[in-house]
Amino acid sequence: MESVPFFDRRNLGRRQFLAGSAVAAWTALQLGACRPPQRQERAAAVQTVLGPVDPQGLGATLMHEHAPSVDWSELYATPAAPLDSLRERMLTETSGMLNAFHRSLSAEDGPGAIVECTPIRVGRYPQLLVDLARRTRVHIIASTGFWCEALAPQHPWALRLGIEPGGADKMADLFVREITEGMEDPHGGRGERFTAIRVGAIKIGTSALMSPSEKAVHLAAAMASRRTGCPITTHTTNGGGLEQARLLLKSGADPGRVIIGHQGHMDDGKNAEAGDYHLEIAKLGCTLQFDRVGAGNYDCEKQARLIRNLVEGGFERQILVSHDHVPYFYGEFSSETKDSQGWRENRPDFTIVTTKLVASLEQLGVSQSRIRTILVENPQRVLAF
Repeated sequence: MESVPFFDRRNLGRRQFLAGSAVAAWTALQLGACRPPQRQERAAAVQTVLGPVDPQGLGATLMHEHAPSVDWSELYATPAAPLDSLRERMLTETSGMLNAFHRSLSAEDGPGAIVECTPIRVGRYPQLLVDLARRTRVHIIASTGFWCEALAPQHPWALRLGIEPGGADKMADLFVREITEGMEDPHGGRGERFTAIRVGAIKIGTSALMSPSEKAVHLAAAMASRRTGCPITTHTTNGGGLEQARLLLKSGADPGRVIIGHQGHMDDGKNAEAGDYHLEIAKLGCTLQFDRVGAGNYDCEKQARLIRNLVEGGFERQILVSHDHVPYFYGEFSSETKDSQGWRENRPDFTIVTTKLVASLEQLGVSQSRIRTILVENPQRVLAF
């Protein structure tokens, strides 16, 4: 006689066997009901405007860019600038610039990616980003968050949330919604409509001295990052990076998810090359981003020296690079009446990092493997969640 689970039929009568089988089946069902459901772990991915991608498929990544547009109008309580008549030109010109970046990469380091760091309501148009991404092989990662710097006020939406009771929690909920569901649609009232186009980074910033409302944005960013795993990237204004890092970590952010941006000039507020200051931030576990490469005081040779300083300190896995370029900026942002003539058309070069900065690093003895870590491997790790 063949054996069956739980019982040996040779020692049972038919009635006993059937009863025993029923008990065994009931027991198995109860055990299964008591067992907690198995959690389906999803592989970490990078969220682009066209959907999630495997981090290994990014290639070299420019971690802080603006493409195609920035418009400060709403920061000054004026209507957003019109772009319909310029839309096709924006897409054509900007995709050409990104395609040039793509062509500057080897097959091994392609196709390339940018983190588009224009946050909520300062010229961020979700569908425009999708249309741009469809015209280039370069991946585009959008950003949530609210921005501030010494030259411009915070958005009124952020100011209100920053001072009202429970406002930081509401701000965090907004960020989380944009990360998990999709970006707010700027065509209409604030928070009235949302798209299904998700972001892959949280962008925040401070002016020269961090205000209470700016602290609230940092708290919200830390909460949103903690809930989702999404990285935080910051804007600094001639200092403040260490203060940002300490506040974000105190608020519960994972240091491996914190990127302190705009490094490369006067980062401690005093010295043109603040290498020791960078080491202090790196020792907290945060990443330093040299993202104005090639502009003014951020010449390639100087950026290369500062990067080499961190590499020699053993922090090559905590370095990111970029340009902070913007092809179209609306210059008449404070005007109550606007037309397309107020758009300033720049022609930035998105290949400075991959050509001139790489050459400067090589001249200083930084190996190709370490350069690849900075350009390719670090973004893969930081952007995946």
